[in-house]
Amino acid sequence: MPLVEEKIQLELDGRWSLEELSDVTKNYIHLYGFAYSLMPQLSSARRAEIDYIYGKFPWKGGYSTVNFFNQLFHKIPRERRPEVQRIQYASPGFIELSLLLLAASTVAGIVKAVCSSINAAHDTYRNIQKGAVEHKLSQINLAKEELDLKNRQIEFCEKSSKELVKVFGLSPEHESLIDQRTQNNPVMKLKILLSVFRRVAPLADKQAEGKLNVKGEKQEESNQ
Repeated sequence: MPLVEEKIQLELDGRWSLEELSDVTKNYIHLYGFAYSLMPQLSSARRAEIDYIYGKFPWKGGYSTVNFFNQLFHKIPRERRPEVQRIQYASPGFIELSLLLLAASTVAGIVKAVCSSINAAHDTYRNIQKGAVEHKLSQINLAKEELDLKNRQIEFCEKSSKELVKVFGLSPEHESLIDQRTQNNPVMKLKILLSVFRRVAPLADKQAEGKLNVKGEKQEESNQ
């Protein structure tokens, strides 16, 4: 599929605080950068830059997480980043964006998948987080060249990653690209997927409440 730019809308309803709107746009931008990193059409040079970002952080705290998403987003060419076309604040209202349709569709698909089983998704995340503590994953520095992982840690990470991939509704092609980006490192893969959940969950919660609808399809001309 070619890199197609289209207009899509983030539909809004109800009352919104500036803080809520800021959180939504920040999480959407982070997810958009993640979705962009999973696009198979990227040039070899761009893929190499993204591979470097995936592998450069120790993933031992918030520093790694925030910088990972920020750097992914800033590897997107400026003209391919979401650009606001219109904003209408009403009931309902919307933010109309011009952006890459494929990346937007991936983001919308993840939000929709989590929203469709929101309670189970939160339970899955909490159980995995509890297991991550029990398996002492926070103490593992992924920047080290050699990792001394126990079999139980590897099995936990692989099982948990599969659960999150299912929660997100990601395709086998998407998961394969994540495996490539993480060089089949089970701990890195799980930590990245957990950080993705922390960004999609607030959007899915808003969508479940009826305050937000993250669209991923081309905006019809009749709504222009």
